[in-house]
Amino acid sequence: MQVLLLDGYDPSDDDRRVVVEAVDELEAGGHEVDLLAVHGFNAVMSAAERAAYHSDQPVISDDVRDSAARLQAADALLFCYPTVAFNVPASLKGWLERVMVPGVAFVFDDQHRVRPGMQNIRRIGAVTTSPHSRWARFRARDAGKRTTARTLRLSAHKRCRTTFVSVPTPADDEGVARIRKALRRW
Repeated sequence: MQVLLLDGYDPSDDDRRVVVEAVDELEAGGHEVDLLAVHGFNAVMSAAERAAYHSDQPVISDDVRDSAARLQAADALLFCYPTVAFNVPASLKGWLERVMVPGVAFVFDDQHRVRPGMQNIRRIGAVTTSPHSRWARFRARDAGKRTTARTLRLSAHKRCRTTFVSVPTPADDEGVARIRKALRRW
């Protein structure tokens, strides 16, 4: 399986260890991993991109075109990110807003209803480190989980399966073992 792994960690972050462990586990399972670091990705949609959003060609910049091509070549998506205010980091959120456009993430049918555009995606997962307890994330309605494990699934293949693993920060050996166990099932 071709896995597009979106790395939302700063390269100097100690918790980036979870990305390395995830890549190792996926490759050990026989998967091909396409690692895309979104930390340096321009998270701001330009005025030209916003104007083109509902046109026949919503992808007009090279960085978005590259990401969209990599997304369309993948069979699975794995998000690795630090939880920031119960959500994904700004760079990853910007990547989602700029890349998940009409014609890439979703399409419109003849009656202008939204239909899934990522039929190639059969597995979506998220691995995150969080300073918050599980109960605190539950009370705050963890937006990162809702975005990565629920909302994106609506644009994927109808039999798409999801995985969500959150470990306490800093990532310790027990958390890494949970990540490896979850990814072993892929």
